[in-house]
Amino acid sequence: MWTGNWWYGIQKCLPKGAALAPVIIATDKTQLMQFSGGKVAYPVYLTLGNIPRAIRCRPSQHACMLIAYLSVSKEVGRNLTKKQRSSCLQQIFHDSMRLVLEPLIQAGKEGMEVVGGDGKVRRVHPVLACYIADYPEQCLVTCAKYGTCPKCQASEQQLGDRQMVERRTQRATTASISNARQQATSASHFQQLCKEDFDKNYNRAVIAQTTRD
Repeated sequence: MWTGNWWYGIQKCLPKGAALAPVIIATDKTQLMQFSGGKVAYPVYLTLGNIPRAIRCRPSQHACMLIAYLSVSKEVGRNLTKKQRSSCLQQIFHDSMRLVLEPLIQAGKEGMEVVGGDGKVRRVHPVLACYIADYPEQCLVTCAKYGTCPKCQASEQQLGDRQMVERRTQRATTASISNARQQATSASHFQQLCKEDFDKNYNRAVIAQTTRD
C-alpha cells in the first residue's frame, strides 16, 4: 500500500517529520445462527496500511481490531412504507459510522504522538484510506443503487460494457444530496428529488456524510 500514489500525495501534505497511518475499515454483517431467531452481528474492524498485508491478513498476528458493533435491529418505526423503512435503516448505518469514525477527523488533521516498536515517539496522522466491504455494503457506503456499480456511474444496462464510465465522486454525491435537501418540502419530496437528480443511479434517500470530513 505504501507504494501507491495516494500515499505519496497525502504524505506531501503532512508537516516535516510526520508519518501517515492509513486507516483501513472493514464491515461484514454476519449470520451467527440459522435457528433461534436468526441471530446476526454487524462488526466493524480497523487495521493500518502500514502493516504488511501478509501480517495484516493473518488472524494469529492480531493486527486487526474490533472497534464497534453496528445495529442490526429492523424496528425503525411503525406505519412506514417499505421505502421509508429502507431509508431509515440506511440512515442509521451512516449516522453510526460517522459516530465511530468521528475521532479520526481531529487526529488526522492535527496528528497524535505515538510510540513505535523501536521506542521512539513520532507524530502520526491517521487518515481513513480504505473501506473493505462486500457488494451490498459497498452500495450502502457509497449511496449507490443496488444493482449498479458503486465505483462508477454505469447503469445496470452498462455493467457489461467495456467502455469507460465516469467515476463516482464524494463531492458530486454530497452536492446532489444538499441540493435536494434545500428544495424538498417533505421526506417523500426529498426522496423524489434524489431519485430524479441521481439519474446516474445514486441511492434514493440516504444523507451520506460518513466520510465528509
